[in-house]
Amino acid sequence: MKTKIWVTILAGTLVFSVVSAALLAARPDNPGNDKQPTQAGRPEKLKQIIFVHPVAPDDQPGKGNKPKPPEPPKDNTYYQIWAQLAPESGAYYVNGNVNLITGGDPVAAVNAAVEAWDAVTATDLFTYAGTTSQSWYAEDGQNTISWVKFLPRDYIAVAVMWYDDAVDPWVIYEFDIVFNTFHSWGIDPVKEDKNTIRAFDIQNIATHEFGHPVGLDDLYDTLYRELTMYGYSSKGETQKCSLEEGDIAGAQSLYGPP
Repeated sequence: MKTKIWVTILAGTLVFSVVSAALLAARPDNPGNDKQPTQAGRPEKLKQIIFVHPVAPDDQPGKGNKPKPPEPPKDNTYYQIWAQLAPESGAYYVNGNVNLITGGDPVAAVNAAVEAWDAVTATDLFTYAGTTSQSWYAEDGQNTISWVKFLPRDYIAVAVMWYDDAVDPWVIYEFDIVFNTFHSWGIDPVKEDKNTIRAFDIQNIATHEFGHPVGLDDLYDTLYRELTMYGYSSKGETQKCSLEEGDIAGAQSLYGPP
């Protein structure tokens, strides 16, 4: 398994080395309460990786509405694994302090995203633990979901994880997910029409981001554009709210079917 994911991890580490300075420069005043991890069996030293979620290239400012070429073939069965979640490591807190362009509950939208993954695995991987005032990301023993304005602007969100690579497969002990408030956010009431809202749908992006603590990697080839783990997203998109065959197969290869 480690041979299969080696290139993926190198790529993720390279991404972290390139973007971390910009992300840290935009760090808010409330990074967390610096709690020390207390989970039983957790190694003292963990490595960090940051998965970034960029705006789709044809949806970025200045790109215009250029005619699109015919769509290439697609493959909805593929997945890539980079690690797996440690038992009892999936409790998460949500800081729902975000201005929405639509009505709705951001906490409920995040919980709906989580349920997409829990519904296809043998056990519930994640547990909603309540709200929090913490934001940004920090290795503090708490999994936090929050909204913060950070650079670069073309990042929709980042998923940050702390993991142990001394075992095979690698094991994730902590994660934080940060949604970028340089962008507008909303909750699409329809989930089918891309033109319902001109904002990023919380459930759509959150379902993708939670795929990383599940243990799945980003996919950027357009062959995989229908998968939840496809690494680009656009405003109004909702297709990532539901999992495709490859997303489900990846999760079940790690945790078994329900």
